[in-house]
This record gives sequence, structure tokens and C-alpha cells, in this order.
Amino acid sequence: MSTSYDYCSRTNMKAAGSHTPHFRVDLLIDEFNLWLHSYFIAGLVQLAEVQSITLRAMSGQDRRKCLTVHDSSYPLLTLKCTDTSRDHSRLICFDPRDQSNVWHTAALEKYDIYYKRSIYQPDTERLIRSQQVKVRPINPMFATWCSGTMAWNAKLIVASFVKAGHHIFTGNSSRKTISSILDDLRTFAFLSTLNNYEDNPVGCKQKQVLFQTRLWDPSEEKGDWVEDCNRHRVEMIQVLRRRLGAYCVGGLIRTPYAEQNYPELLSNLTLTAKAKRPEFISLCRKFLIRVNVKALFDAVPYSLGETLAANNCLVSESIRNSFATPLVEDEHYLGFTTPDECADRCLELLDTADSADRLREAEYAYYCNAVRPQNAMWMFLEQAMS
Repeated sequence: MSTSYDYCSRTNMKAAGSHTPHFRVDLLIDEFNLWLHSYFIAGLVQLAEVQSITLRAMSGQDRRKCLTVHDSSYPLLTLKCTDTSRDHSRLICFDPRDQSNVWHTAALEKYDIYYKRSIYQPDTERLIRSQQVKVRPINPMFATWCSGTMAWNAKLIVASFVKAGHHIFTGNSSRKTISSILDDLRTFAFLSTLNNYEDNPVGCKQKQVLFQTRLWDPSEEKGDWVEDCNRHRVEMIQVLRRRLGAYCVGGLIRTPYAEQNYPELLSNLTLTAKAKRPEFISLCRKFLIRVNVKALFDAVPYSLGETLAANNCLVSESIRNSFATPLVEDEHYLGFTTPDECADRCLELLDTADSADRLREAEYAYYCNAVRPQNAMWMFLEQAMS
């Protein structure tokens, strides 16, 4: 990283280099979802590497207590954080689900702090007061891992096999369980490390706009949202290609449904459906602008966090949900509500280098402070323990 842009490094030193208070974190790894939880675990592992926290697998009475709350069908990540300077502990969980109106009710009751990926205030206000005060928003996140963490790689892989053995012992299908293990291993193999995501304002970008998205097969997914979601995404690609021409890169991810129904809109960036994710993430860093649309249930997509990491100019559909650190429109990103408005915002950035440079500078500062896993997890721990 250029010495002109060592802001992330300086922020890491400020946020995670202090050893007072010193936190001990006991992480429940008996049940975890590698894709949904990798961001949080990566941040904790990084903090342990710089000795800001002591990180270990939860055991003993704490483990037994948390397992009584845990529901294997709900992707909740649980930890116990102890401030060793005052012998004060709290049980904390992270909920990465898309839906802002869905909660792990037992965790809301039993745990001290409940961090949720999708926070929409009207949904949170439907909780009783004693639950509302426990809920905290997080910031944009994405699936990632950190290099040089062989010890924790081994612990998580062993935990996957132990979990599988338990499921088989309790009567679950052996074939289904083995398939789940293989899926975990594949996820681990194709998780991009942070250095594959990250760029800074010094990095040169191609003067193009990236928008790549997927459609849902109506024969496999049910609900009114399927048709609306697909129609919106198809229209986005049609308008961007018409308005931006060769400046528009990407298209529909190649699936049997997209190939059959919209062959003319297929991605011109990844030419096969089986493009490896690390290769795609490296490609994403190259482009000046990346367009993001909302995920299902109005959730913030992982691609938004990826865009901030890659230091692309972020042009985003209106963001409904709240963040722990506000992401400010016209400072950190340019917003839009219609496909034509999206094309207008992209053209503004393509035509005005100074505007693009200012946006990348502001995004980079936001990423370093609020999104980089190490700094984000430090902020969440400090907030939970205050």
C-alpha cells in the first residue's frame, strides 16, 4: 500500500493496537456458518494476531449454556467477551440474516447484546422494550477471510467435522451431513482473503461501470418478490447498457434460467457459471464504478461491502436499513431510485474525475474506520462492553 495512503494501517493501530481494556473473547464454534460468519471471525482473528484480544474456542459451562440457546436452523454467531481489567463479561451475538423483521427470540431473551445485519427501525420498534435496548446495527459486511491463520483454519475445520458427527449420531441423514461438510470445505477454499478485496485511492481504475447480478428461477423460488426482483434487475441491465454502451461491464450471472430467458443480457465479464469467486473479486477491483441494488427483503447486499473494500465509486440504490456508522449519500456514495437515474449518476462520475476522486477518498476513510473486519469488530466489542 502506498505510503500516501496508509490510513487503514494508521486506523488499525489506533483502533486495535491499544491494550487497555484487554478483552478475552470465547467464541462458540460448535455451530457456525462459514459464509455468513466469516467476516466476524476474520476480524476477531486479526485482533488476536495483534494481541488486542485473547481469542479462544468457548468451552465448559459457557459453551453448554449457549448451546441451549442456539438453534441450528438460525445462523447466529455467539461469543462471550470479558473485560479482564474489571472482570466484566457479556454474551454477544451477531445475526447476519437478510430479514429485518426476523429474530432469534431465545437469543434476544438470554444474551446481553444482539448485533443485527439488517436493521430497519420500524421492525425493531415492534420488539418489547427490554429487547430493543439490546439490539445494535452493524456496518456493511462481506464474506472474507484473512491469510496466515492456520491455527484457526484447523479449529474451524475440526469443528465442522465434530458438528457433522453429532448430527449423524442424533439421527440426521449421513448423506446430507457429508454434503454439508463438503460445502463448508468448498466455501473455505473459495473465500477471498482481504488482500484480494482491498484497494485504495492510489490504485488505478478502468473507466467503466460494473453491474453484475443474478435472477431467481420462479420454478424454484416462490413469492411475489421473485417476479418483481427479476424484472427490476433485467431493466437495470437494459438501461445501463443502452445509456453507457461500452462503459457498462457485467450483466446477468450465468444460470440455466438466465441463459434460457435472457441470453442477450448474460455477463460479459465472467463467461462461465463456474467462475471462481477469488478471480471475480480480483476483477471487481479494476473498475472505477460499481452499481449496487438492494438484496432480498430490502437487505444491504454483500456487494456493497465488497465495493467499499475495492474502493470502486459506489453508486447504490436507496439504502433503507441503518448502520452503526452512517453511510452518507453524496459523501460516501451516490444514490439512485430508477435505472435512468443510476445511469445519470454513473455518467457524472465518468465525466468528472475530481468527483470520482473525492468519492473514493471518502469511501476509503469509511471502509478503514467502519468496515474493515479488524476495526469493525473492535468497535463492536468496545461498544458492547461500555
